[in-house]
Amino acid sequence: MNTKVLITIAIALILAVPSMAQARFYDPNDILTDAELNDGNALSRTAIQRFLDQKGSVLRNTTALVNGVPKLVSEMIYELGQSYGISQKFLLAKLQQEQGLIEKSTASDTKLDWATGYSCFSGRCNEKYRGIYKQLDAAADVQRIYNERSQSAGYFGYQKDKETKTRDGFTVKPENQATTNLYIYTPYKGSLSGIGGNFFFSRVWNQYFTERIYPDGALLRDSATGEYWKIKNNKRRQYITDAIYLSDHAPEDAITVPSERLVYYQIGEPITITNNTVVKTNDSGVMYLLSDGLKHRLVGSSALASLGYHIADTSSITPTIISKNELNDLEEGEPITEQSLYPTGILVKSDGPSIFYVKHSIKQLLLDEAVWQENFNKEEPVYVSQSVLDGFTLGDPLSLNEGSLVKSKDGKYYTISNNKIKRIASADIVKRVYGIASFNIVPEASDELLELTDAGDPIEYIDDTVEDPINYISYADRQQNVTIQKNPYFALFDTLIAPKSMLAGANSTVTVKFRNRGDVNWPAGQVYLKLIDENHPTSSFIENNRIPLDTTATYNRLAMFDVGITAPIEPQKIKQWFILEYTDSSGTIVEMPGGLLNQEINVISDVSAEVVEHDLPVAIKANSRPKQVEIHLKNNSRNQVWTSRRAALTLKGGDDTESVFYDPGDWIDNETVGVPINQTLIRPGETGTIKFTLDPRNVRPAIYKLVFSMELRDIEETVYINGEQFWERLIRVDK
Repeated sequence: MNTKVLITIAIALILAVPSMAQARFYDPNDILTDAELNDGNALSRTAIQRFLDQKGSVLRNTTALVNGVPKLVSEMIYELGQSYGISQKFLLAKLQQEQGLIEKSTASDTKLDWATGYSCFSGRCNEKYRGIYKQLDAAADVQRIYNERSQSAGYFGYQKDKETKTRDGFTVKPENQATTNLYIYTPYKGSLSGIGGNFFFSRVWNQYFTERIYPDGALLRDSATGEYWKIKNNKRRQYITDAIYLSDHAPEDAITVPSERLVYYQIGEPITITNNTVVKTNDSGVMYLLSDGLKHRLVGSSALASLGYHIADTSSITPTIISKNELNDLEEGEPITEQSLYPTGILVKSDGPSIFYVKHSIKQLLLDEAVWQENFNKEEPVYVSQSVLDGFTLGDPLSLNEGSLVKSKDGKYYTISNNKIKRIASADIVKRVYGIASFNIVPEASDELLELTDAGDPIEYIDDTVEDPINYISYADRQQNVTIQKNPYFALFDTLIAPKSMLAGANSTVTVKFRNRGDVNWPAGQVYLKLIDENHPTSSFIENNRIPLDTTATYNRLAMFDVGITAPIEPQKIKQWFILEYTDSSGTIVEMPGGLLNQEINVISDVSAEVVEHDLPVAIKANSRPKQVEIHLKNNSRNQVWTSRRAALTLKGGDDTESVFYDPGDWIDNETVGVPINQTLIRPGETGTIKFTLDPRNVRPAIYKLVFSMELRDIEETVYINGEQFWERLIRVDK
């Protein structure tokens, strides 16, 4: 094909916001993470309002009465997110998924009344939930219910790690609770055609709200460890060594990111080989060249000659062994024979200024410097005569590689991901995602180069760094000459400081703060904080569970409760509710609007241990000798003495599987690595030393999880390590 002619009108259409463009990589089993869903501090009121203003959304000026107080949608979303511990980003995404309200400048009362689609089925809606505040409140509150009850198999039909068929006929297996919740709420996988379902939610989420802000193809470097990663299929794949990364990329190609940003991505298969590597599987003698994401079968005994290997070479060719599944996942490319020309690709030029990329006898023109920089780091081309250059078949101009970041002549920014070009909405987003250093060297691409790649969904990430001013003035307080009929008693949640885990029988303090947003004072002794267990009238943590306010709180002042609690003796998980109450005019104690929140507290056994020292390696060489390890565990129990020979430390892999590092010559059995050996009895406050080996022989290079647990087998009691039933570490196996 000849070089395409620049047509200004055509490219303008292609690069416009695509209503039917292909979305970012869609994994129906991992749409958003638990951390993303359950972040009640994801956005401030100001960040939400600014976003709605920028989009020209009908929601920017939409208000509703909440317990008699007029509130903007931005205030409702913020407060509900805080109260339920549900991300404000999630609620915004629901408003767009269900009714398109983020991008609509006007909307009917019907769309606003059923804004999140809650309790609407088959064209009928439950009147109990009519109104935008009730819709947002229900959408947030129901996530808590899903989190709790979907753990029971079949309760809602969907469950984490369980295969279930959706209403549109697809089988899904949610990998986390957040994705499970999406299917309970909207039981459709969805697609570009027909019902949008969770496919459409994914598009909205990734366009505006995701914490996995780096699209497929992005190269990342952990600022803490220096490790290199590549994003593929919305997962992070680690380059198993720096050398493998550096063989194909320059250090500056990677975006330096904090470790906490990386944890949003699940870990995928590590990258263990470089581009243009000859491979085979254990069960086949057929060799392939892996090049630019394709597998090319080597055909004939002399095929290696086209790769530069010759019979006269002193050392034999040893292909890299990869799994059959890994090979099968790759698309088949053109076979390689002895006659193949440049199967690994080469940059060439002749007497003119043009540079070409030649591979398998096809030459592709580099249209401008941007593709030369992004694809090849401006590698110098090899000079060839014009007659040699003319002998190659002319193909399409070369498009930009995955992960490329470029800007157009009119100053718009684009990235390439999943073979789509995605417009980045602003320079500010580029700076926040890629960093100032990368922003300052973004190359300019011609319209002709940009036109080579089909358009995908844009990137318009909300600015979640915007905070509320200290003197934030609510919508209600900004109204002048308007009589507001407030509920005399109304609270706005401010702070909850409570332990998420406690040792059985241990003491702690809970601090709860509510702001008085009603139109009467909260008198000391007449406003209370009540603690109750889920579905119980009493609390397991305090006998007298109604605590009176000790200082009067006037309008807009904080009411603070400091409550001493004691954990029950039996280990258990308890959903503890904190309920604000007041004494009404009849002397009855009633619940105050806005004064309801909860937190799960994990009461763990008094039999506990603390890892005070260990020498577990971060990385270990594959097929090396077993590695000796020591772990020093302090007995933090109040009364329980450990009998050393019965205090068993066990080790498993992820998903409750047998550890790949099992050493039959050292471990007690295939799970038990050892017992304390430094003394016969380990009394409370004393430390036991456990020694064992990790055997990396026959372990393939990858990143593995070490899941430790401990049990006192003479009394059948679990020992909680560092406050948890399991103590987990990651270990990398290198070649």
